[in-house]
Amino acid sequence: MAKLRRRVIYTDIRWEETEPLTEEQIKKWKSEDEDLQEEVMDEVEFELYHDKALEDSDWPELIEE
Repeated sequence: MAKLRRRVIYTDIRWEETEPLTEEQIKKWKSEDEDLQEEVMDEVEFELYHDKALEDSDWPELIEE
């Protein structure tokens, strides 16, 4: 008996966004100071904006038993 087998890789890519930033948050972010940017990250919530699923597969191989 023989069968075919292939490897399939699925990848999900997500883009997430926040609500509009305040002027203070924008200034902190633009400062490029990692501590200030961390403060902004702690203050906001990211929500799904867009996603995309990618699929890639190898050519099937013959498996003989």
